[in-house]
Amino acid sequence: MSPLAFLGLAAAITLLGSFCLALGGRKKTPWHASIDAFRNKLDALKPEDDETVQLIDSDQVEISRRHSSGT
Repeated sequence: MSPLAFLGLAAAITLLGSFCLALGGRKKTPWHASIDAFRNKLDALKPEDDETVQLIDSDQVEISRRHSSGT
């Protein structure tokens, strides 16, 4: 066996072993885990069902026109 063939075989075995270790050591999550995590964050932000949001009509709001002493 020539030295270059031996070096190529050693490199191929090393790459194959590295690939197997990388696949075996990665975190195993389903493909839709990121979608579920995003949905959980959205659910945490949405208001409760029994809460009602009251809208204020802009005609009913009185704005105070006070000015500070510096302006």
